[in-house]
Amino acid sequence: MAQRTPSNRKPARARVKPRQASGRKRKSKSPPRYARGAAGSAAVAPREPKYKKGDYVVHIQHGVAHISDIQVKSDFGEEQEYFVLNFPTEEMVISVPTNKTLYTIRPLIDKTEAGRVVQMLKEDPQESGANWSRWYKVLQEKMYSGDIFQVAEVVRDLNYSNQTKGISPALKKMLNRARSALITEIRFSLGLEAEAAETKINRALPTFEPISRKK
Repeated sequence: MAQRTPSNRKPARARVKPRQASGRKRKSKSPPRYARGAAGSAAVAPREPKYKKGDYVVHIQHGVAHISDIQVKSDFGEEQEYFVLNFPTEEMVISVPTNKTLYTIRPLIDKTEAGRVVQMLKEDPQESGANWSRWYKVLQEKMYSGDIFQVAEVVRDLNYSNQTKGISPALKKMLNRARSALITEIRFSLGLEAEAAETKINRALPTFEPISRKK
């Protein structure tokens, strides 16, 4: 891959200066994008997606999971149906009520969306700006949003910061978690092996030269 050379402390590829994180609070998305109506309008009442045994889904906190079974359990004297979720990258099994999935699990992205996610990694990164604590909070919100497009933004932006200026251990941990989530979803949405999915992500991410600091 051709290496990019910075000029005036900017990535050489970017015709536009990397955006800086805004100090303004972003409006929360409710319901989440994946839970909205067919037209994507928030005015449309959110619908519970229909899942079945054998489907791959994404748990908002834990990532890609396989619905290995549907079980009926007794909760306080009432029978409740549950999806049994197995996580292919972790040794973990959890159960989710089948009638309360809207804010817990979402469908796996399709091939078109996977292509958009990969393309997003090539876009101009957003810098931390002066308000570092606010930037960190924004990154955390994106990580816990359940939206793979926002997770891709975290990977893109932290990749830039890590290569140009270096990042803290906490941010490196966040970058690794975001990369892992991204690779896993791309892997299962495109039917790739883990190594091939990781290669696809690595090739999409730009390479930047470190920014020299004046002494």
